[in-house]
Amino acid sequence: MNVLIPKSRRPKFAVKVTIHDLANIPLVSGLVFVRWHIQDSSRGDARGRTDKVPIKDHKAIWNYQTDIARVRLVIEKDGMLSDKHVVFEVVSEYSGEKVELGTLRLNIAEFVKEKATGRRYLLHESKINSTIKITLDCRQLSGDANFSTPPLSSGQMFGGITGVIAEQKEKDDAIHAPSQPIVTSQTIPSLYRKTLTASWQRQEGELAAEECIEDIFAGGDGWAKDNNGVSRGGRVTDHLVLPDLAGTVPGAGVDLKRKNGEIMGWAERDDLRSWTITD
Repeated sequence: MNVLIPKSRRPKFAVKVTIHDLANIPLVSGLVFVRWHIQDSSRGDARGRTDKVPIKDHKAIWNYQTDIARVRLVIEKDGMLSDKHVVFEVVSEYSGEKVELGTLRLNIAEFVKEKATGRRYLLHESKINSTIKITLDCRQLSGDANFSTPPLSSGQMFGGITGVIAEQKEKDDAIHAPSQPIVTSQTIPSLYRKTLTASWQRQEGELAAEECIEDIFAGGDGWAKDNNGVSRGGRVTDHLVLPDLAGTVPGAGVDLKRKNGEIMGWAERDDLRSWTITD
């Protein structure tokens, strides 16, 4: 940091960090902990770690709190606070082996004028969909208060995706995610239909892809109906020539051949019947 910058333009903040929990962990056992540090700072209170806690119901809970006494930011020439990131590294441990599940970088400057609220974030540099809930509470201690702050990354923040990621009860949580859009449960059926429609090559007498799906879910067979309301699907077997397997089960008088072309299993395999009828 440039010491020639007046202290008034280097406001000092106290920052309280709360690491609440990690949810949606694709593991059923093991331990999880979080290492954190303020980037480009060598001070002792600018780094730390949570305890190791066991995974239970695919979740790890810490409710860890720590206070960072002095965090100095710089008011740039345009009146904007400079960036200062705190980095979180989530690590799992099982049978002595440690694996990094993902990381998260938060810009302290974005939270200076924000209300202290727990927000949930998707881990970065991660192959899993675990989310971590963190609160940053900033309080100015000294320096000029006439500055502006960078906005929260609203383009990457999502709310109200209950039932898709993390806890369903925390409807007020905001979600920080990568640039890819998050697909909610309401959009999945529509996406599925559009994908299927694109690859569906419709033949004569067949329904369109979406109509076929709706018909099946409504209890139909997925085939178009003729003018009399009869399914065209039954006509597929009309052209089949089946061998004459008509007969009866010994002593039972049961016809082996059904009207729709299906045959009883015992017409072809005697081992399907473990009983016989005697006179």
